[in-house]
Amino acid sequence: MYRRFSGHAETMGIVRFEGRAVLGWGALLLGAGPFLLLWLLVEAWPPMARLDERVADGLNAAVSGSGVVVSALSAVTDLGGTGTAVLLMTLATVFLLIRRRRRLATFVVTTGLGLAALGPATKAIVDRARPMVDVPIVQTPSNASFPSGHSMTAVVVYGALLLVALPSVRRRVRPWLIAGAVLVMVAVGLTRLALGVHFVSDVLAGWALGVGWLAITGGAFRAWQHDLDQESDEPLDPLDGAPGEVARPTTGAGSALPGWQSAGRPLLVAAGTLFAGFTGLGLLVTAVLGQGWLASADRGVVRWLLERRTSELTTVLDTVGMVSGTPGFIAATLTMVVVGRAFTATWRPALFAVVAVIGELALYLATSQVVSRARPAIADLTAGLPTAASFPSGHAAGAAVLYGAVAALVVVYTRPRRRWLILSLPLLTALAVSVSRLYVAAHYPTDVLAGMLLGSLWVLACARYLLPDPDAEPSLAGEVRAAAVGDELDP
Repeated sequence: MYRRFSGHAETMGIVRFEGRAVLGWGALLLGAGPFLLLWLLVEAWPPMARLDERVADGLNAAVSGSGVVVSALSAVTDLGGTGTAVLLMTLATVFLLIRRRRRLATFVVTTGLGLAALGPATKAIVDRARPMVDVPIVQTPSNASFPSGHSMTAVVVYGALLLVALPSVRRRVRPWLIAGAVLVMVAVGLTRLALGVHFVSDVLAGWALGVGWLAITGGAFRAWQHDLDQESDEPLDPLDGAPGEVARPTTGAGSALPGWQSAGRPLLVAAGTLFAGFTGLGLLVTAVLGQGWLASADRGVVRWLLERRTSELTTVLDTVGMVSGTPGFIAATLTMVVVGRAFTATWRPALFAVVAVIGELALYLATSQVVSRARPAIADLTAGLPTAASFPSGHAAGAAVLYGAVAALVVVYTRPRRRWLILSLPLLTALAVSVSRLYVAAHYPTDVLAGMLLGSLWVLACARYLLPDPDAEPSLAGEVRAAAVGDELDP
C-alpha cells in the first residue's frame, strides 16, 4: 500500500529538487572533468586537432559519393535533433501528467530545460569552427562545433526516457531497452562525424556533457526521495521502489487486443477491396476518361488556382500542407499512441493508430504505382515528388486517416455529447490539405477526392475492427477514467 505525501511536503520536495538541479547545472558547466579535458586538448594539443581533421576528411570522402548512405545518415541524425527531442520530452511529460506522476514529470521537464540551456551556453563559450570538408554533403549548421549538440541531446533524451520506462517493463526486456538506447546514442554521434559537421572531440564532449547532466538530475531526484523519507506513492518511479513494487495499470472492458479472426482477417479483406476498387477507379479516370470532360475539368481547376497564386496565400497553404507531411504525420501518430495509452491503460488505441497509418501508406503506394498517373504538367511549388504517383493523393488520404483516427479515439473513449463537432475535424482538415495540394499543382481534383475517400473508408474499417464499441460497453468511459488514476490503487 503506497502512502500519500502531504501537499506541503511535495511542494518542498519540488523546490529542493529544482534547487539541486540548478546548482548541479552550474557545477557541471564549470567543472565537468571529461568535457574540460577535451576542451583543453582541442585548444592546446595539436595531435588532437590533426586527428579531428583526418577523421572528418576520411569519413566525408567515404560517404559523399552515395546518396542512399547520406539519406540514411540524415534520418538517423534527426533522432538527436531539436525537433525530435522536444517531441519526445513533451510526450513523456504529457503521459506522466495524465497518469498523475507529477514528480517524474518534474524530472523530465527539468532535464529537458537544462539540456536546452546547456548546449548553447557551452557552444558560445568554446566557439569552435565547424569542419571544412572537401565535398559538403549537408548544410553546415551556423552555430559552433564544440560540443556536439546532437550527441548530447541523444544521451540526455533517451537516457531520461530509459530511466522513466525501465521499472514498468519486464526484467528480460530491460537489457534490450538499454542496448537500444545506447545504440541510438552512439549512432547519432557517429552520423555527426560521417556527415562532416563535427569533429571526433565534439562528439566525445557531447556524450560526456550529456552523461554528466543526466547524472546530476538523476542524483537530485534520488536525493529528493531521501529527503521525503517516506515510501513513494508513484509505483513507476525509476529511481525509487523495487521492481516487484511496480503497479500494473488496471484493465477492463474493451482492454483486450482484438485477435486475428476478429480483426486481422477482416482488415486484410477491407484493404484488398479498397486496393482493387481504387485501382480500378484510377484506371477508369486515366485510361477511359483521360481525354473527356472529366480530364478537362481536372486541368481547368489546376489552371484556375495557378492564376490566383500570391505569396501570402502560398505561405498559408504551405503551412496547411505541413499537417499531413512526413514530420507532422510521425508526430501526430506518436501523440495518439502515447496519449491513448496514458488515458486508457491499454494498447488498443496504439494498435489502432499504427495499423491505420501504416495501412493507408501501403494502400497509397500500391495504388499509385499501379495507376501511375502523371502529375499536372505545370510549374508547381513542390520538389522531389515522384512524377507518376498522382492518383490518389497521399496527403489527402493521410490527412483523412490521421485526423479521422483522432476523432474516432475521442468519440469512442470520451463519448462527447456533440459528436458531430469532433467528426468535423478530419473532414475540414482533409479539405484544407486537399486544397493545398491543388494549389501547389501536385494533384488533380480527382486525385484529392479519391485520396479523401480512400483514407476515410480505411480509417472507418480500422475503427470498426480495432476499437471497442462504446454503446455495447456502457462502463467503458468510467473504466478509462479509473485507469487514468490507477496509481491510487493497490498494486
